[in-house]
Amino acid sequence: MVAAVVVGLVLAALLGAGLSGLFSGAGWAWPPAGQLPLVLGRWLTRPGDPATAWRTDPRPGPAILTYVLAGLLAAGEGVLWWRLRGWRRKARLDRGVHRTGLADKATVLARLGTAAVAKSARRLRPSLASLRTITPDDAGAYFGCWPGTGEGLYGTHEDSKLVVAPQRMGKTQRQAVSDVLRAPGALLATSTRFDVVELTIMDRSKRGRVWVFDPESRVPWPDKLRWNPIAGCEDFDVALRRSIAICSAMPLEDTKNGGYFSGKSEGVLAAMLHAAALGKAGLESIWYWTTSQSYQPAQILDTHAGAAPAIGSGLRNLLDSLKSTSDTSGAGGIFSTLELILRPLNSPTVMRSLTPKPGDRPFDIDDFILSGTDTLYMISRGRKNSAAPMITALMAEILHRTDILSQQPGVEQFTERAQGDLRLDPPFRVVMDEASGITPLEDLAARLADSGGRGVQLYVYVQSLSQLRQRWGPEQATEIWDNASIKLVLGGLSNAKDLQSISDLLREREIDQASVSTGTARDQVTISPRMQRALTADGIREIGEGEALLFYRNMRAARVELPGWWESPDIRDRVIASREETRRIVALAG
Repeated sequence: MVAAVVVGLVLAALLGAGLSGLFSGAGWAWPPAGQLPLVLGRWLTRPGDPATAWRTDPRPGPAILTYVLAGLLAAGEGVLWWRLRGWRRKARLDRGVHRTGLADKATVLARLGTAAVAKSARRLRPSLASLRTITPDDAGAYFGCWPGTGEGLYGTHEDSKLVVAPQRMGKTQRQAVSDVLRAPGALLATSTRFDVVELTIMDRSKRGRVWVFDPESRVPWPDKLRWNPIAGCEDFDVALRRSIAICSAMPLEDTKNGGYFSGKSEGVLAAMLHAAALGKAGLESIWYWTTSQSYQPAQILDTHAGAAPAIGSGLRNLLDSLKSTSDTSGAGGIFSTLELILRPLNSPTVMRSLTPKPGDRPFDIDDFILSGTDTLYMISRGRKNSAAPMITALMAEILHRTDILSQQPGVEQFTERAQGDLRLDPPFRVVMDEASGITPLEDLAARLADSGGRGVQLYVYVQSLSQLRQRWGPEQATEIWDNASIKLVLGGLSNAKDLQSISDLLREREIDQASVSTGTARDQVTISPRMQRALTADGIREIGEGEALLFYRNMRAARVELPGWWESPDIRDRVIASREETRRIVALAG
């Protein structure tokens, strides 16, 4: 490298001398080949007058002209060298991509490395503007590393994430635990089991308050949140929002006209929630009104001054048609569907979790979101007859409030020069493990597209693409896939159609194919190139544990590593300590 620089400078100096002689009228001043070392030596001894180094004409012109021309030529050489270096690097990368079809390390780190996310950190998190140094976890959201080198890969704080991973392939231990522990602000996490809770809750409790909402009493944590879905439904908009979340969370695919009746049930349940809130009734009343087709909620709505207009009369008309011998409204199917949706209210355990007591620790949704430190875990088995509809209702209410709060400027945004989008800072993170079963938000696709700009990080975990289609339908499943900024596909998928569709997203690479010709005295082997996808369907299915196929925005797909929490020095001890302390608390409480 040094020798190349020296040769380049000498060449620039000689060319500058030659041109200066030409421009000054003496002629092209290039030393004879045999005298070149002597000329250079004399020039070095008398740099102020290059012409004295030449023994014969033509000689260089004035020193200032010589050195200006030499400098310009040297600069040109530098630009040319930089361009050639870039072309060579691109050619090398192209050869690498041609061989593997996947993105190389330089490409991935340029988009997802620590330096890349640091560039956008202060824009996405204005609260970091005054800090001299920013940690990688403050700057971005860690999700994996480059194979072999361990260099961290980070999404920005406005990136959403979709993890497609079958059971027992490590999505909890290699992604969810890290997502929870590294959340920069308030956190909402869902799970079907106790593992995420016990591995993270004590560490999160050092930062802020923690709540566990476990309507089915599936985990042994002693202090659990009780939340009443009726609270706040004096406002009919709140009642309607919660009824939509509750009804959309219960799968009715195997019920005839299930989708139709589920949609109609939303209006009936909204009216009942509204009536219960105004009439100071409880969830047991809603269950009774549903199973008995009672007129009581309609009477409350007809007479209460705070009732939304026409809601009571609409409910009364539906009940009248139900009692009629010629019911054409489908009221019977609507109430049967609603009874199926609300069946979890039969469980005393679920009812206790939805009936707060006077001495309970208060849970204010706005305070939780704006705390920047608090954590809420929500647990359900996520199958039929589970409390998933109630969990979905609470999540929908929290996300609705993030929409509102993210667009309200803080004090610093009123007192300082306004810049950037309004967003929650620190970001509010939602880790939706088993999203299709526990919290199947009706508007998930739209939220994945919109949440990043509001300072809300949505991380969605599903077992397969077919599970997405089954729960949300083909069109919304495609939108969910498209709208997720980061997509991680783990090994072990078994649906051939899904595997092939993922393979089709990858670039082709050139491979050598051997063919054997027989029928002559000697068999002939011919090697010919052919194109093949970077990973075939089999190749994707066989991705090993601890690895994933990464899709990020418009970047070429890449193969990355997903370290488990026990392989991550910065969180390993924190996880172990949380697990030990959690088990001690559970043992004492039991």
